[in-house]
Amino acid sequence: MDDSKHFNDLYAFVQVAKLGSFTQAATVLNVQPSALSHRINSLEKRLKIKLLNRTTRSVSTTQAGQQLLERTAPMFTSIQQELSALADYTDRMSGRIRINCPERPAFELIYPKINGFLATNPDLKLEVFINNLYCDIVAERFDFGVRSGKDVAQDMIAVQISDENTMAVVAAPPYITEFGEPKNTKDLINHRCIVVSFNPEYRLSEWEFMEQKQLNKIRVPENLIFNSQALVKQSVIDGLGIAWLPRTTVQADIQAGRLVEMLKKSAITYPPMYLYYPTNKHKTPAMIAFIALLRWEQS
Repeated sequence: MDDSKHFNDLYAFVQVAKLGSFTQAATVLNVQPSALSHRINSLEKRLKIKLLNRTTRSVSTTQAGQQLLERTAPMFTSIQQELSALADYTDRMSGRIRINCPERPAFELIYPKINGFLATNPDLKLEVFINNLYCDIVAERFDFGVRSGKDVAQDMIAVQISDENTMAVVAAPPYITEFGEPKNTKDLINHRCIVVSFNPEYRLSEWEFMEQKQLNKIRVPENLIFNSQALVKQSVIDGLGIAWLPRTTVQADIQAGRLVEMLKKSAITYPPMYLYYPTNKHKTPAMIAFIALLRWEQS
C-alpha cells in the first residue's frame, strides 16, 4: 500500500468529517469537490469500511468514521503544532494564530492592534473566530480564548487584556424625547428594550445593577433582539429602544451626543477580560509576541 497516499487521503477525510461538507473541505485543501469525493471513496475501498454518510444536503460520519476522526484528528493537530514550532528557529515569525473571542473584545481589544502587528510580521496569519458562547479551545484547536476573568477555567493561564468592564443603560435623544427616561431600574419594564441573544435559547434580558451595595436583577421586555452587539448598538442609535451595553462600547457615542447614559449611579462593573491558553501549550515566538501585544498595562 502507498503509505503517503493513504495518509493524504486520511487527512482529506478528517477535513471533510470536521467541516461536514465536501465543498468547504475542498476549498481548504485547494482541490475540486469531485476529486475530493473520489479520494474518500478510494480510502473507503482500501479500508473496506464506510466512513461517511452522504446525502444531497449533508455529510456525517458513520460510527466507524467517527471513531477514526476522534483518534486521528489530534495526531494531525500535533503534527501541525510541531511544524509551527519550527518557527522558533527562524528570524521571522510565521505560522497561524487562532483566537476564539466574543464580539466586543474582538472589535475593541484585538482588531485595533493587529494592523501594525501584521505589518511587522507579514508571514504571520491570524484567525479571529467570533463566538459569544463558551468554547473548549483545546478541543476546537484554538491557540487562545478570550473571556471575562470569572469565566476562565482554573487550569488555564490567563493574561489580563482590559480594564474592568462597566455597563451602561443608553438611549438616543429622539427616543428619550418621545418616551422619556426610566425613573429607576424598575421602570425599565415600561420601556422598549433591545437585548442581545447569545443563542436561540438564551437572551440577555436580565440586566444587572448595583443598588445600595446589593446586586439587583431586572428582567426587561424583549422588544428587539439581535445576536450581534454591534446591531444592538446601531438600533439604539437609531432610536429603536434602550439597551444595556459595556460603557467602552458606547463611550464615543455618548461623548458625541448620539446616545445618553441613564441610571448611571446603578451601573454594575464586571471583571476585566483575559486572554487564556492551556498551561501545557508550547508557545511559539509569534504567540509570545501576541500575548505581549494584548497585555493590558495600567496607565
